[in-house]
Amino acid sequence: MNPQSIISEFRSLESQGLVRLRALPETESYFDVYGEPDSAQERQEIIDQIESNGCWFVVSEFYADSSWHHADSVGMCVGYSNPLDPSENCYVEGLMDSAVCAAESNSVAI
Repeated sequence: MNPQSIISEFRSLESQGLVRLRALPETESYFDVYGEPDSAQERQEIIDQIESNGCWFVVSEFYADSSWHHADSVGMCVGYSNPLDPSENCYVEGLMDSAVCAAESNSVAI
């Protein structure tokens, strides 16, 4: 499926309450995961990005059997003013695709 088809299908299922994306504050430290950068300036730039836009754990979910289920996720999303925007965060399209596939495989009448 091409990117626009994925986004369109996700939005259609989202409007029916069958899929969703959520951005949750990341619970792990960026520097614990990726280590210290090479310079103090680089470290400060990362800190500034995190303070400005946050550090997010983005989750895609699908609705089945009267509850929400995890489809896919990615953490350490830094530098995005909207971590759920597929035009801004390159991981969102894949998260949407995972939710669509999971919703379709868990429902006979989508």
